[in-house]
Amino acid sequence: MSAYRSLLRCDLGAHHHARERAKHQIKDQHGLRSFPPFVALEIVQADGDSAFYLMYIPESGMGADTFHLTLEDAKHQAEWEFGVKEDEWLKTDKPF
Repeated sequence: MSAYRSLLRCDLGAHHHARERAKHQIKDQHGLRSFPPFVALEIVQADGDSAFYLMYIPESGMGADTFHLTLEDAKHQAEWEFGVKEDEWLKTDKPF
């Protein structure tokens, strides 16, 4: 099993949610429903992998992710969906 490292994090505020453009859903024993509001985004990478994952994190902890071939693609997705600007990302460099 690969280990994942968080590279960058952005805590989401009200101004980010005003722009939400994609609908993330979960299907479980309760049926199909929307995720609770996301409170943060993190860009993570698996050890030895060249791709990146944009992790969508709600307060409950279990969120969603999208796969991206480059770090810039992951950042672009966050900007398109939530309006996250380059200067809002904080370096984390920690296990995820």
